[in-house]
Amino acid sequence: MQKMMRTRRLTRTLITQALSVTALNVSAVPETALATRYASDILPFWQQQVKTGSMTTPDGTKLAYAYVVPSQAKYALLLVQGRTEAYLKYQELFFDLAAQGVAVFSLDHRGQGLSPRELEDPHKGHITDFALYRQDQQQFIAEVVKTQTHLPLNLLAHSMGGAIAVQLLTQQPALFQRAVLTSPMIAPNAKVAFSEQDGCYLATAFDWTCPDCYAGFVAQPYPFAQNFADNILTSSQIRYQQFRDLYQQQPQLQLGGPTWAWLSQACAVAEQMPRLAQQIKTPVLMLQSGAEQAVSNSAQQQFCQELGSQCAGGKVETFAGAKHELLFEADTHRDLALQKIMAFLADDKAVGH
Repeated sequence: MQKMMRTRRLTRTLITQALSVTALNVSAVPETALATRYASDILPFWQQQVKTGSMTTPDGTKLAYAYVVPSQAKYALLLVQGRTEAYLKYQELFFDLAAQGVAVFSLDHRGQGLSPRELEDPHKGHITDFALYRQDQQQFIAEVVKTQTHLPLNLLAHSMGGAIAVQLLTQQPALFQRAVLTSPMIAPNAKVAFSEQDGCYLATAFDWTCPDCYAGFVAQPYPFAQNFADNILTSSQIRYQQFRDLYQQQPQLQLGGPTWAWLSQACAVAEQMPRLAQQIKTPVLMLQSGAEQAVSNSAQQQFCQELGSQCAGGKVETFAGAKHELLFEADTHRDLALQKIMAFLADDKAVGH
């Protein structure tokens, strides 16, 4: 009897949550119509409304960016990409968010997207100092975001972008109203044999002897995990294929595996996460992929605990069965993720405020 009552209570809770999220009426392009809507709506939107440009960093690196400020925008959103990504990969998301009255700004990190590579081999994902990513974002905010809008600023970061976002939140605590981290790289999944930390131990050693060699002992030029059946990113075949087609049509977007230097830097940042979490004063919503293979889910859980009251809901929101890229997932996962993101960013009573 008690078990039946608990089941009924849980059912009522789930129905209430679903209704409250649905009430926001977040409208996204469904997978079944994506190919048609890309040609009829998304591409014209990019051609007519999205602005692109570049900025030059103090070390002379010219970084590409894109933004859109729709009429009657409610707030601005800094979209911090993951490793290997580009603003062009987020065309669908730009379209969906702009339709909800959100101004979106995104910078292609140094070494990827339409920004120049760090090494002569354009397929190597390389960085010598992870802080450069954060400094580039700060410059982008000051020179582009703040000159194009005075709207309140929120933060949405994916994977590697999550690690960069954590640094931004600690460096400039009053800059963002709220932050959302999707599948954040609190720590990379660097498992080689026994644990997620294996690769980090190796990276520390090989960063001294061959920092610009591919991590993992074998070359990993683009494309890797080319077949949909083998990919660890998404269970949406059409979104996966669109991503691959885009990178095939524009080879300058292609990027392979990381170097030992990149992995060493990522692991060093992971070691700082417990300390950084305690400095964050901004409400943070953490969304986790249940079928994650690229980053550490256990590190995300620990980070939420260390955030304390700033971790929205007191827990990480886990999407059972979802792969690494929630914002490129099948509609069942992506739509719910968008609804939760929009609900959190629209909530004036969000954690910490």
